[in-house]
Amino acid sequence: MMNEDLKHELDIYYETIKEGRPNYRSCYNSFLEYCSKFSEYSLRKLLEETITISDIEMACIQYFKNSRKATSLEAIQRFLTAIDQFFKYLKNKKIVNSHLEDGCRRKEVIHRICIGLNEELEQKIYLPFDGKNELKIVEEQIKLLNKNNFYQFGQSVIYRLLTNYGFKEKIIINLKLDDFDRKKGTLLINFEEEGSISIHLREDIFLDLDRYCTLHKYQSRVHLFTKSNGISLTPDSILGTLKGRMKRFDIPNFTPTSVALQGVAALIEKGLTIGEIKILTGFETQKIEDVSKYLLTDVDVEETINAKLSILKNLGVPQQTILANIQEQYNLSPEDSKKYL
Repeated sequence: MMNEDLKHELDIYYETIKEGRPNYRSCYNSFLEYCSKFSEYSLRKLLEETITISDIEMACIQYFKNSRKATSLEAIQRFLTAIDQFFKYLKNKKIVNSHLEDGCRRKEVIHRICIGLNEELEQKIYLPFDGKNELKIVEEQIKLLNKNNFYQFGQSVIYRLLTNYGFKEKIIINLKLDDFDRKKGTLLINFEEEGSISIHLREDIFLDLDRYCTLHKYQSRVHLFTKSNGISLTPDSILGTLKGRMKRFDIPNFTPTSVALQGVAALIEKGLTIGEIKILTGFETQKIEDVSKYLLTDVDVEETINAKLSILKNLGVPQQTILANIQEQYNLSPEDSKKYL
């Protein structure tokens, strides 16, 4: 049994936006269905006192499971934006939910939804390991690693290589001892048939990597990083000690890939293009695009698109070409893209 007061308010609001946002209807229908368990609540009790961000996350997950069209990160962002817009409308009517004052379309909310949905999605969404509490715990555990044990100390070095440069795990595993120039402070990154690139390491990373090599029990090894027995690393052993500790803290999504995508996020925020990041990190385009989309809040999207449109208009690019451009890049519907013109 649905909450009739909520249905009435959603219908009124949707009538005001349906021309520009027709794809919000399914979002609101799903939210209404989720709220059916609160069918006896008044509108104010439901929307001011009862609904929390956890409810929004669960409603979004339900939306995905019930919709054949919802398969991507954009659908999550669309649902959260639709809810944000509805609660902004309610605020004008003096209905305020303190739990949602910071908005629903936030990275940590998207992250939790994706973690809950990755088994359901046709195409897995790749996310950086960047929750504030989770990062704090990792940093605390890194401080507890045995600094005189080359394998444990090596994990702290690898963690910073991943978070600063976004290297795909395969690159870390295949690094050779000879790839590290201890005099110049450079690291040679090889991309098989695609060639190689030499990067100057940050001073603190260089000094710790140099110390790691001094500590290493197997000085005649081939690979730069190894397991404690000197054998080549595997994906499970790259951050083996840290992964074990994260499990004890019940922290999901701590993998070499998710940590490296934290580095990809840092490269995106520095202004590198997807092509440049692909060359440096070895990651596939899809993973980099997932991170790029994940980083965009609703405000970021608006500002980014408006800045892009300003440039295109000044260059005299035809209106239809501009529409097609932003539709493709930001996965907007024709109706959504028109509001920027």
